[in-house]
Amino acid sequence: MPHIARYLFVTNRGPVQLGADAQTLVRSGGGLASGLLGLMEHQGNAEVRWLFPVSSEGELAAARSGSYATIQSGLLPAAVDAGAHRTAYEVIANQYFWYLFHGLFDLSFEPIFNTDFFQAYEQYRVFNSQIADAVWRLDLANTTIVVNDYHLMLVPQLLRDLGFTGPIVLFFHTPICTASESKVIPASLRQELTTSFAAANAIGLHADRWAQNLVDSFGSRGPSLPRTIVAPIPADTTTILNSLDDESVAREREQLGALTLGLPTILRVDRIEPSKNLLRGVWAIDELLRRQPKAIGAFRAMLFAYPSRATIPKYQRLVTQLETLVGEVNERWQHRGWEPIHLDLSDRPTRSLASYQLFDTLLVNPLRDGLNLVVFEAALAAKPSAQIVLSTGAGASEHVGQWLELIDPLDIVATAEALERGRLEGGDLGPVRTWTEGNTWTRWLETISAAVR
Repeated sequence: MPHIARYLFVTNRGPVQLGADAQTLVRSGGGLASGLLGLMEHQGNAEVRWLFPVSSEGELAAARSGSYATIQSGLLPAAVDAGAHRTAYEVIANQYFWYLFHGLFDLSFEPIFNTDFFQAYEQYRVFNSQIADAVWRLDLANTTIVVNDYHLMLVPQLLRDLGFTGPIVLFFHTPICTASESKVIPASLRQELTTSFAAANAIGLHADRWAQNLVDSFGSRGPSLPRTIVAPIPADTTTILNSLDDESVAREREQLGALTLGLPTILRVDRIEPSKNLLRGVWAIDELLRRQPKAIGAFRAMLFAYPSRATIPKYQRLVTQLETLVGEVNERWQHRGWEPIHLDLSDRPTRSLASYQLFDTLLVNPLRDGLNLVVFEAALAAKPSAQIVLSTGAGASEHVGQWLELIDPLDIVATAEALERGRLEGGDLGPVRTWTEGNTWTRWLETISAAVR
């Protein structure tokens, strides 16, 4: 197969979204959305297009007016049915596949495979079919199609059914469930998923352990899986480094400097979702203070956690639990006007960049994470003596864990001890920054291209 320098990325979410006024397009947050936009901006000689669904009235109006093209050439909003999109995303993708792949089900209560579930899954099929149809209507000559994540797992086979014979890569940005966890997949769904996986030329993942889980969970029954490739997605290095001196980041940095009270800083930045393990991060601060009374008043923990999937009751409860727990820990340890944890639930990318420049210890403790770009983004901006305490459950630990303080995400005592060591001893993030700068988009695309030649 000849070398192909045309790529079509297909995702459930685009790089821009409607702002608060429901009319203006603003840049999306999050690793994949911001990361792929970085790819398009620094694509070199490759031609990169990006197809994603739009279904709300505001999004459809923006698509009709050509507004997406003014943000970045190559963006291809695809109109889909709003009801099918919402059900596929909220019910099947987020409440079933997300929990399955992250090992989050409490089997005493869930999942429940009743009529409602299978009706919702039919909407997942409809949504995937509409995306496949939108892709098929494009000029696909000499194009590698990269289908992304658990929202669109049926698209590879649907494209084959439509007649596409070119290379397809199915890339997972999440972890993959273990063989034991995969038993929570109805037989009909398992067959459909495995058949679609087999329709791809390659399946990409962020870490070797997720590739092994894929084989263990889906490789023993049904069609043979294609080859797997491990290609951790790059951080948007150029954008991050160029933004550190922006006036907006400088203002955030000044405000954060006041909030830290001039004390050594423990930082946590992430979305509020069950797999991110935010509550145990707060409990670790509580444990640190229990075990080290001298630490009272000697540091400041900054917790920037922004809500996601706000329509799902479990996520709403998690926000409430987080706020309650932080309040309890602050009340227990407050001392002469000092509180250990500053919590902010707003989503401000400029503040995140500013906080990366100030922290002494960064905690990244997910239960299970496909990669976690925060590790790499923070290392680019951090002061040389800073330290990152990283969960072994994050795919990033496979690539840069040798230079960081690794912890079991369930072990609150070990996490507290690691945070205390980071506060007192610091670290050396130079090797992590070097690795991050070397993990370029060119390298990532070459890995994908080599897999389908």
